[in-house]
Amino acid sequence: MSDFSVISEVGNAILKLLREKVCPELIQSPEAIRLVSPAEKNADYQLGLYMYDIQELREFQRNDMIRTGANQARYPSRPLTLYFALYVNGKSQMMSDAETELRIMGRVIQVLLDYAVLKGTGNAEEGEADASVTLLNLSFEDKTKLWSVLSVPYQVAVYFSVSPVVLSSERVYTFTRVVETEYRVDQKENGEADG
Repeated sequence: MSDFSVISEVGNAILKLLREKVCPELIQSPEAIRLVSPAEKNADYQLGLYMYDIQELREFQRNDMIRTGANQARYPSRPLTLYFALYVNGKSQMMSDAETELRIMGRVIQVLLDYAVLKGTGNAEEGEADASVTLLNLSFEDKTKLWSVLSVPYQVAVYFSVSPVVLSSERVYTFTRVVETEYRVDQKENGEADG
């Protein structure tokens, strides 16, 4: 079941993947890759992962209830798409030069493409697929809007989405099952008039 923590779990799965595949070759310390807003001022990190949007994924939406017991059913789960930006923190004390930044960005893109399916994020019992990473082709205008909303200078970033991220419902519907029915048939005697 994908409870409310599924959004955090997806972010942490991406973070773990990046730490395993980028460190120590390009970034020495795994702690230098963080879930962080670009607007955060008091953080020294090299690579930031920032979730900037969540949308409902209506194409995969289910309407049928999920049986959880003899007299109970759970409301259907809701599939979501999470939107992320991965950026090199140019303000970091740990950054060395522009070439290193480009190498980090190249490695990040390679990792996202090579490990595009986040295993273990779907619920096989309910027929849920594992979440997949898709690189986004945002216009330059859309990218600059995102950075201007954060009130920070524009930075080159990798923009990607992760979906379906399935958020289960905690609402349960309780019903009474019909276990016995009784039928009564009255027969009319001959000669009675229908009235």
